[in-house]
Amino acid sequence: MEKTLPLISVIVPVYKVEPYLRRCIDSIRNQTYTNLEIILVDDGSPDNCGCICDEYAQKDKRILVIHQKNEGLSAARNSGLDRCTGAYIGFVDSDDCIHPEMYERLYQDICTYHTRLAFCHTNMCYGSIPDINKNLPTECKNKEYVILKSMTENIWWAAWTKLYERSLFEKLRYPHGKTNEDYAITMYIYDMCDRIAINYNKLYNYCIRENSICTSPLNLKKFDQIDNTLEVMQYMEQKHPTWKPAAEFVFITTLLKLLGMSIGNTEKQYIPKKQEVFNLIRRYYSSAIHNPYILFKQKILLTSARISPLCFKLLFRIYLMIQKMKK
Repeated sequence: MEKTLPLISVIVPVYKVEPYLRRCIDSIRNQTYTNLEIILVDDGSPDNCGCICDEYAQKDKRILVIHQKNEGLSAARNSGLDRCTGAYIGFVDSDDCIHPEMYERLYQDICTYHTRLAFCHTNMCYGSIPDINKNLPTECKNKEYVILKSMTENIWWAAWTKLYERSLFEKLRYPHGKTNEDYAITMYIYDMCDRIAINYNKLYNYCIRENSICTSPLNLKKFDQIDNTLEVMQYMEQKHPTWKPAAEFVFITTLLKLLGMSIGNTEKQYIPKKQEVFNLIRRYYSSAIHNPYILFKQKILLTSARISPLCFKLLFRIYLMIQKMKK
């Protein structure tokens, strides 16, 4: 594509991904949309990632490297946002890779539908990257459709499938020190857009690996999801009251998931977190029990948690046994 097209800044947080980093950077460098600013944020990675970033900066003038002490994914993205100069912004996780036409197609969608945001679908990769060359249609939907579908179907939350107009981040940054940060920021960005272009092609390759943030076992950071989902529910209650039940569904689902993961864990560090979850369930029970989005089986688990931790533990064991029998 011609160099006169607007600059797209692609921000790549980098931390402990040495085996995957070259694949990621190469997939961005090989985009058919060539007017890119590629910002590699070395978030204090203890391996050879920083050197690999510097190596690539020497052979591609589009690459800018930021070296900083380890502060987490949100801080790394924010560093990229503070330094980027593009008219549009994208994010790629450094253990993933993207289709060669991803940014060309998303930019075309933005131009075609005159939107501030376009996003594609995700290809879940377990090992090798399949070659997917389809040309599915793009749709333009209003923000209500996108927000409600995102919340009720647990999709379209990720930061990295999207191409954003720069102005969407003018007053917005990712919460420092938090994990599972995409959900709240994505909902706020959706709310700033009247319409959003949805490209149904799987142009982003999400590569599943052990020890990543999303696949790691129970840890205290997982409980950051409580603050994120509660914040969105309170936001929707204030700005879009009719959308609040959908946001409450996400919040309650998160509470039950975390409680299910931690209920059998006896480590002291999780005791206050589990108590917080039980307290929140009791606080929001009267609303949640009448919420049409919340499933009947979830309402049973909610009721057991409201009665006592022991009741929830016993019922959750029965629930897991039933799930295993169905398989």
